[in-house]
Order: sequence, then structure tokens, then C-alpha cells
Amino acid sequence: MVERNWAGNVSYGAARHHEPTSVADVQALVAASTKLRAVGSRHSFNTITDTDGDLVSLASLPRVVELDPQARTVTVDGGVKYGELATQLNDNGWALANLASLPHISVAGACATATWPQRCRQSRWSPHRATSSMFHATTIRS
Repeated sequence: MVERNWAGNVSYGAARHHEPTSVADVQALVAASTKLRAVGSRHSFNTITDTDGDLVSLASLPRVVELDPQARTVTVDGGVKYGELATQLNDNGWALANLASLPHISVAGACATATWPQRCRQSRWSPHRATSSMFHATTIRS
């Protein structure tokens, strides 16, 4: 099966495509692979995420959305998309100062690529700061 970007106009030539369902599966894949590249929501118009090795998507990992009211942080898994996160936050009376323009954009991908720098500069809020533990979680602090 040929993997394509969200618009269908870019195909990926990776030797193997993986969509692990647990952190342990990702860790095993990382340990076994000699060449590995992560792919997010595939919202790219070029082959920047392509590789001739292994391509891994975090989209099937179990969802993690952990709110910490004391620290005013939310920790999410690497595959969560803005539409999923915004719903969870709204249900708890929380919100993000900035959102990606489309709900299918992954939070980790947006943080990694600075998807919306103009909005961050125009906002009175500082941009989200992200840290991650290897293929496990992204923490956003506001």
C-alpha cells in the first residue's frame, strides 16, 4: 500500500510503514530500526518526512490527555490531533491560546514545525512550549 499525504498528491517511498498501538511497540521499533522517521498528520506538500527506511505514525497510540490544574499543564500523547485535544480541554473548562488551522493537525507536529508562528506573535499569550519523551508524550504549558 502506498502512503500519501492528506491531499493525496505526495506519496511516500519508505520501505516500511508502521503504526504501533503501544509505547512498547514504538520502543521495539526504534531499537530494531537502523533508519526511522516519524510522520504526523501528513499535512505536508513535499517529501520532507519521507525515508528509504521505516516510517512510523503515532496516530494509533492510546490517547493521553492529562490535565494538571496546579501546574496549569496538559500532557498529551504524540499522536493526538488538535480537534481531539480541543474537545477534551473544552469539556474540562480549559482552552489553548492558539490552535492549528485544521483539526486533523497533530499537536506534536505543530510544535515541532512551528505551524502557526504568526498567530503566536500576534497573541498576547506566549507560544506553547513543548517537551517530549521519546515517542511517548508532548507536554504543552500555557
